[in-house]
Amino acid sequence: MSNYLLTQIGTNVLPGVANNTPDALTNVIKGLLTIAFVAGGMLLVYNLFMGALNWIQSAGEKEKVDKARKQITNALIGFVILMLVWFLFFAITSNIFGIFQKTADGNYQFELPSLFGP
Repeated sequence: MSNYLLTQIGTNVLPGVANNTPDALTNVIKGLLTIAFVAGGMLLVYNLFMGALNWIQSAGEKEKVDKARKQITNALIGFVILMLVWFLFFAITSNIFGIFQKTADGNYQFELPSLFGP
């Protein structure tokens, strides 16, 4: 059944996902994480740009400047949260649970731990 599900997942919706490969789940997780962090980065840049544009267009009006400043501050807080999530995800999954193992070439390999041996 799992091969059937992995075959259904491997429809090239996510980058690097091929049909009927043992690493299909790894590629799905990598693809989802990549998409999530790229989307977060794009939202960060958009909010910073719009906050700066609103600040420029405020023409010195106190309320508009405060609104633009809050938008920029919230974008930077979101960036810090995004980086903390990235760090904590890999710290927890690699060091505590052993799900992501660092290989000799510097990449990460996805490996689910088992209770009863290898």
